[in-house]
Amino acid sequence: MENPASQNHRFSNAIPMRLPIEWTVEGEIGPRPDIKEVSGKLVSITIEKNFRRIERIFAKLLRAPKVLHRRLDRQNSMLWELMDGKRNFSEICDVMDATFHEDVAPVSERVALGIDQFRRLNLAIIHVPEEE
Repeated sequence: MENPASQNHRFSNAIPMRLPIEWTVEGEIGPRPDIKEVSGKLVSITIEKNFRRIERIFAKLLRAPKVLHRRLDRQNSMLWELMDGKRNFSEICDVMDATFHEDVAPVSERVALGIDQFRRLNLAIIHVPEEE
């Protein structure tokens, strides 16, 4: 099922890729496509905190944790698992739309927002193949 909106999106040929950080899957299996690499479980990302000097002092005084565990919702968990560098934006949109239907409508905007959020958090990059 081709999604015309994702074909015309600014990311249409781009390949979103998660960066190599620690992450796990946990919980019950939810909606999922028939793709071996996608578990349908919730993803939990572990982020190491990099404190500056003054932040390090306050963190030590307040006994702040050195790592942050960020648990994703169902849609972002699947998006995270699909961003393995093997699928382009349009393919990811098609899988998300076929799995979550109107829960992710409009799919191209929702997927793009999720990818942008991962990029802002320095958890993902977008590779844009060169035109031949």
